[in-house]
Amino acid sequence: MVYVLLFLLLLGWVLNAFSKKYGLQNVTYQRKISQTVVEIDEEFEITTILENRKFLPVTFLQVVEKFPAMLTYKFKADVLSTVEYVFHKTTVLLKPYERVSRVYTVVAQQRGKYTFKDVTLIGGDLLGLDTSEKEVEFSQEIVVLPKSLPLAENIRPYGDYYGDISVQRWIIDDPILMIGVREYTGLEPERTIHWPSSLKTGRLMVKKFDDITENSVMVLINIESAKPFWFNIENGKIEKCISLARGVVDEFERVGIPYGLGTDAHVSGSSSNLNLKNPGIGAYHYAEIVESLGRVINSLSLSFEDLLWYLTRRGGVYTTYVLITPTVLEPYIDGINKLSEKVTKTVIVSLNEENFEYLAGNIDKYCASVHGGT
Repeated sequence: MVYVLLFLLLLGWVLNAFSKKYGLQNVTYQRKISQTVVEIDEEFEITTILENRKFLPVTFLQVVEKFPAMLTYKFKADVLSTVEYVFHKTTVLLKPYERVSRVYTVVAQQRGKYTFKDVTLIGGDLLGLDTSEKEVEFSQEIVVLPKSLPLAENIRPYGDYYGDISVQRWIIDDPILMIGVREYTGLEPERTIHWPSSLKTGRLMVKKFDDITENSVMVLINIESAKPFWFNIENGKIEKCISLARGVVDEFERVGIPYGLGTDAHVSGSSSNLNLKNPGIGAYHYAEIVESLGRVINSLSLSFEDLLWYLTRRGGVYTTYVLITPTVLEPYIDGINKLSEKVTKTVIVSLNEENFEYLAGNIDKYCASVHGGT
């Protein structure tokens, strides 16, 4: 009986030593994210797969996953939260050659780029006397797109509460080349009326323009609310501007007018301080533009006036500029006015009317409500 007991003790010691030494060997972890680009409040899934690829069981395995804290998770396990991350803990027993998968539902409620970090595997020996750890390097990200704010519900023309709010109005209606006149239908802007021909014929006549003139729009987003920038970073106003920009982009895509995007902010994933995307149209271009809006970081890559002067020096690459800003600071005024001289149409959308009176008369000015829709 003593020998049997000694044998069992020896066997237990050997098995425990094996489980301690080889417990995490050939144990693998995988993580799959169902979508990498999502809308706010859109659910997506995280699938984790644990696999024991050996004949020895893993009697105790704890998995510690590092997830972004700003997302909402539907977990059924222990969670330790910090400001930036959620440490999600699960404990399992893996039989020989067993695979265990779990699916978690996640909801994003705020625009931005979120990174899912490394995973720690903690394995215990057979008797529960000791543990060993293994780090699994992981870096996956998702981008949450901003909400799209309808223009008619969120902006109004400066000085005219009942003015037309339409991107068609923002596009050039005075192309450079006039090729003749035609009779007025009532749909054309009054400023296109050709008075000499109207007096001669006794009927209202309007200018006829060359239809081959190609329109292109550059949408510019400013995130500065003060000088210096760090003195007053107003995240709510920045988010409002980004959501308005998406509303503008959605409209240009809908009516089929090429549009580009520029900003003075850092854009996650970009190595350049000058973040400009050339005008285009179509599903692929749209997806690229709105993902850039999701990747905007609330920190400056260059001043807004530097961006304005760069575009002014660059010359007439675009026919229309749409500037979206929390406010019009005094250092912007000269740059905005000079930029408006380089293109056929300039539109500015600000969250307040500060310094509007100093902007050139040929600039279309709109004011956006600070509250609602963000």
